Amino acid sequence: MKLHELAALVGGRVIGESAREIVGIAQIDDVRPDEATFLAEERFRDRLAGKDPAALLVREPLADLPCPQIVVADPRLAAVQAACAFVSEPKYEPGVAPGASVDSAARIDPTATVMALAYVGPRATVGPRTVIMPQVYIGADAVVGADCMLHPGTRVGARCRVGDRVICHHNVSLGGDGFGFTRVGEQHLKIPQRGIVVVEDDVEIGAGSCVDRATFGRTVIGAGTKIDNLVQVAHNCLIGKRCLLVAQVGLSGSVTVGDDSILAGKAASVPHVRIGKRSVLAALSAANKDLPDDSIVGGVPARPHMQWKRELAAITHLPEALKELKRLTRRVEELEKELGKRD
Repeated sequence: MKLHELAALVGGRVIGESAREIVGIAQIDDVRPDEATFLAEERFRDRLAGKDPAALLVREPLADLPCPQIVVADPRLAAVQAACAFVSEPKYEPGVAPGASVDSAARIDPTATVMALAYVGPRATVGPRTVIMPQVYIGADAVVGADCMLHPGTRVGARCRVGDRVICHHNVSLGGDGFGFTRVGEQHLKIPQRGIVVVEDDVEIGAGSCVDRATFGRTVIGAGTKIDNLVQVAHNCLIGKRCLLVAQVGLSGSVTVGDDSILAGKAASVPHVRIGKRSVLAALSAANKDLPDDSIVGGVPARPHMQWKRELAAITHLPEALKELKRLTRRVEELEKELGKRD
């Protein structure tokens, strides 16, 4: 693709050699001479040192750069648009491939694709244009909606329901048993897990993430929510709409997360906590009590974000404070001895 073609694609203008050709888009830290990259923020400019990109997507023209520039409103978005142009989505032939195991009572839409080594159980439903890749398991009476993409290793347990336009990456588990046990004497007695998982429309779930079925009732992932890799959502959790759960988030049983909330990497909760709408849990934080709407918290246990930051700042001065405390303690002891002698 020539630079002037790329500029037309992303709605930008070229400064420099517009006929120069590129073969792709790369991150600024790994760009090659035949690729373009983007500079989303001025503070990353020093990362261009030693690099020789074919072109640079920028918000404003930058002086003293030898490579051509394409000026766009949003360099990051333009880079994504360009990447999609260089690597198109694969096309899948509809139908059930030889080697797939589909129960005779399953209902597969004629426009859906079920690849070899996939399993679709009794009375399960697969909707229009959905792609079921190899080694996907869909249990009895499960429902998968339209325009979904289930990558290899995805498991949809019996009776669970997946909405439209859902993406499950490799080895996602929907509907495994919740971690339910009760102590009887010297043994842990398993509590039967008889509920289901409901994944609403436009959800994306990253590789290796697990959403456990409810003990009874439903575990719900709300419409538009995006879940990163290696996330654990326990039984009977109710995740709202348009939430973001970043890598290694761990939610205990029966946690409610309000709409539009963000749980950063490795955030966690104890059971039965209610997290209000539009809340933010900082990375590595742990909620141990209910949080109202619009909460911004951090730390273990989670507390207001500014308080947590002040505590972190204070901790950095703790060695000096302890040293000063010891000095003052010695001084007090000396003064007490002097007063004792006078008495």
